[in-house]
Amino acid sequence: MREAVNFPVLPALSDIDFSCPAEVLNLVRERFLHMFGVQDDAFISEYMQATEDLFEGRHPEYQPMDTAYHDISHTLQATLCLSELLSNRHYENAEPKISDHDFKRTLLAILFHDIGYLKTRDDTEGTGAKYTNVHEKRSAKVARDYLQGRGWSEDDIVFVQNLISATGPLADLTEIPFRTEVERAMGQVVCSADYVGQMSDPSYPDKLAVLFQEFEECFRYQGMPRSGWPFPTYEALLQGTPDFWSRFVHYKMNIECARAWEYLEHPVIGENPYLEAIEDNMAVIRARISQLESHSAHTGGIER
Repeated sequence: MREAVNFPVLPALSDIDFSCPAEVLNLVRERFLHMFGVQDDAFISEYMQATEDLFEGRHPEYQPMDTAYHDISHTLQATLCLSELLSNRHYENAEPKISDHDFKRTLLAILFHDIGYLKTRDDTEGTGAKYTNVHEKRSAKVARDYLQGRGWSEDDIVFVQNLISATGPLADLTEIPFRTEVERAMGQVVCSADYVGQMSDPSYPDKLAVLFQEFEECFRYQGMPRSGWPFPTYEALLQGTPDFWSRFVHYKMNIECARAWEYLEHPVIGENPYLEAIEDNMAVIRARISQLESHSAHTGGIER
């Protein structure tokens, strides 16, 4: 095993305040500097501040983010997960190798991947949850506007947009027109961080209720009859989550994302705190399902 010199160790996920951009910023900066040595890391603060400004409504075109599940904590969870994955991947000399510029582009993509839930100032109907099934397209547009205003090249803008598109709820990564192997690998990393970051949140079991509310608003906004909803009730969403994890997410991570998530195992310590946290969450969810079914047996059924 190679010697681990000042290798960053991830704090317990339950000890990290994901509502605090400054705390996550420091952890991301630590991993960037570990990867690339002494570099100009001012871009991390710049991108994090731009993201915080958008979420807090400090942008002339957009209201503050009003989605209860897809809040800034969700974005910061995905962002830290991404930086941990990239740092471990770099230590393992994974191919294709990435540059500090690739890190910058990929960081911007994960920070902006859910900005499409924002409502414009004149949008007075409901919350941004109504845009669930198209939010990544809206995110890509916001990213383009932001990057064009800062003189980014068309190549860099398309790179970021392709990575954002990998996070869409209906996205198939095998169909995204990635132009290079680095772009494809970073799309897989961004997608992996989005799923794993949120599902490893210690509060994930509790947040399923507000996640259902977002889905419900989206389906109603689309005019979809309840009979066509993939989960017509919160109880159905809860009961379907273990299979969602073991079947859908595992398939996406292993096949579409080419097992990029395996780099979340710490190359020195050998632990994978993210997958351990998700399994803990699944245990909590299964216990709640058992309680629900036990209650149903005494009351005549679960609403589905």
